[in-house]
Amino acid sequence: MHKDNQHVWTAAGTDITIRWRALGYVPPSELKEYQDKWKYYQELPLRKLDDLGRKQYEEVLRRAKVARIK
Repeated sequence: MHKDNQHVWTAAGTDITIRWRALGYVPPSELKEYQDKWKYYQELPLRKLDDLGRKQYEEVLRRAKVARIK
């Protein structure tokens, strides 16, 4: 935070992560280990599907506009 512990005013719409990043914060969504973890769990349903089932599953996700970690 502020070195002399004084209040720093910011507008209501300010993105607080800008200040956190200045202090060394890295959001989990940008960390490689979290990206690998979520990719693993996203691919679990695909492991036992044949090629046709995999294509159908991907199509359902696409129609539902589900974001996938690539």
